[in-house]
Amino acid sequence: MREAIDMWEERMKTATGRDAYIIKHTLIDLRKDQYIIKNAYRKPIIMTKGLKSKNFIPLDGELFIGEDGDVQTKGITLADPRVCSAILCNYSQLKQDSWGNFEADTWYLIEEFERVCDIALEAYPLYMRIVEYKIDGMQNIDIQEAIQLEFGIKHSVEYISSLWRNKIPKLIAEAAIDDFLNWHYLQDAKGTYKKCSRCGQIKLAHNRYFSKNKTSKDGFYSICKSCRNAKSKKNASGQDSLSEHITF
Repeated sequence: MREAIDMWEERMKTATGRDAYIIKHTLIDLRKDQYIIKNAYRKPIIMTKGLKSKNFIPLDGELFIGEDGDVQTKGITLADPRVCSAILCNYSQLKQDSWGNFEADTWYLIEEFERVCDIALEAYPLYMRIVEYKIDGMQNIDIQEAIQLEFGIKHSVEYISSLWRNKIPKLIAEAAIDDFLNWHYLQDAKGTYKKCSRCGQIKLAHNRYFSKNKTSKDGFYSICKSCRNAKSKKNASGQDSLSEHITF
């Protein structure tokens, strides 16, 4: 397998067009197979003195709307990035230990985590790939090479670690908050939804998605925060570019 990867990597250096595309995807498939084989040869961990108990530890947590209208969290919930990070780092073991244990809170926590994670990373295929690779036990140096082959982007191993430990857990936690807000204002209370005049997306009329505007009829700006922030970043980038061309 290693020899085959080396051979295709060497051919990749001089390949162009369709040949480069085919070789690139061949390398991705070979690397996936490489890690499957590696995992198959790992010595399994066998518990010789296992202790089975039905005294499950409850994972108490609660999400609720505070007086200011923002989502508040108490206990263990997916709205906490630290909880999401802990689940990611221990996912395989948690999944294995909770499988079929319908009496345990962990089973439902993992089920909900998988659902929210898919929502959170749907727009970030590179991040999802990092999650898959990390869960499979790949090291950051190998992930760096794999995502460079697949996405054509080279991130430092330090940046990949930061994505895994910080950015990705925060995205999942933010998605959990969005999910709770939509559930609350659709099922538990009557919420108002409005369409952003710029992107056209229909979002909850809430200060999480729209900045407050006392002069408007509904108390919010017509443009959502995402679009307003994107415009601000674009303007800032334009100012930076302009300043680079100004000479004195």
